[in-house]
Amino acid sequence: MGNDFFGVCIPLAKAFCIMPDLTPSTSRKSLLDKIYAFLIYFLVLFCHITELFKLYQIVTGEYFILDEFIRNYTVTSFHFTTILKIVFIKGEISKRAFREIMEFEDAIYKSLNEDIHQLYKACIIPVQNSRKYYLAGFVLVVAFYLAAPLFRDPIQIQKDNESIRIRQVPLSSWSPVEEHYWYAFVWTGLTGSYLTIFFVTTDLICFSFIAFGTCRIEILRHYIRNFNQYCRNIMLTHGYSREDSARILQKKIIIYHQDIISYVKMINGSLKNLMLLDFLPGSLQLAGLIFQLMKNLNYIQCILLGEFICSLIARVFIYAHNAHNLSQISQQLADDWFEIDWNDLPKGVKTNLHICIMRSQKSLYITVGDLDVITMKTFLVILKGTYSYLMLLMTI
Repeated sequence: MGNDFFGVCIPLAKAFCIMPDLTPSTSRKSLLDKIYAFLIYFLVLFCHITELFKLYQIVTGEYFILDEFIRNYTVTSFHFTTILKIVFIKGEISKRAFREIMEFEDAIYKSLNEDIHQLYKACIIPVQNSRKYYLAGFVLVVAFYLAAPLFRDPIQIQKDNESIRIRQVPLSSWSPVEEHYWYAFVWTGLTGSYLTIFFVTTDLICFSFIAFGTCRIEILRHYIRNFNQYCRNIMLTHGYSREDSARILQKKIIIYHQDIISYVKMINGSLKNLMLLDFLPGSLQLAGLIFQLMKNLNYIQCILLGEFICSLIARVFIYAHNAHNLSQISQQLADDWFEIDWNDLPKGVKTNLHICIMRSQKSLYITVGDLDVITMKTFLVILKGTYSYLMLLMTI
């Protein structure tokens, strides 16, 4: 079940049971598939619980270590949101979105319109590239984050006249082998790597859901800009009059636009709460990572932790950029309607054009909860907030 738009998302989602069930309701999964899915989800929950338990130990322990608390909170909050995204992707809304995207691509490739083929491919190339770079970036993040503790000084705690040195492990999580450093190192490294797979895969799918709205709008713009050409094609193919051809085409375009509006509203209805959990603490999460870097400032840590920080900034940028594009391009539909040749159009079609222009002036958008629309300004606000939180942490 390949799909050019989703690309690498589908193999990853299927391998780790994130893919919603698109099979007919009459078909049943084998017992082996159910056991495999249960083990996958059990491990995800278990790994996350070890992070939460470690956070509890840090807060209630005899010695409160601020650096370790920040390190744990930063990563644990990412993984908490990831679990919620898994629930969303396995849900009914996501299933409808997957089907709609796959059916849309099938319809494009079955079409004999070569212009649409080329336009669709041009639309999905940037989406595919951003996913590849994001995935490659986090492959490096895992490798670098595993290596970072090896080049980091141990945490020192002064207890009476005794100095206790605690060597750091890749992930701040509980392990049953904490007394043995290298066993704990491997345990936490595997835990972090496993959770990162879900973190990245859910992000890739959410990126795609937002970008699909923009892709459909670009194809809609093509039909509007070439309105008269497609009218002539209908006249030649079906033998309709100029007036009837214009009415038929306009009706199809309006229905197409309504489908896009329904899709974006459907996706935003579920994504907005996830974006709230992603964007509101985003500044604090980035500040926490930069704080770790500044506490262990050397060339090696700048490379190892710097890669993680850059990848997270890129993550926020991709979300903001995709949502911003959707908002801006959807408003350009009004200009496209206005710029077509109105001279030969029937009076009824001209009247409907006024309504289409008015409707197109209202942009489609993805929001942060019910607070605000996601744009590139949102990205800048997060960066400004990161600076403010970082200055606060440096004074503690």
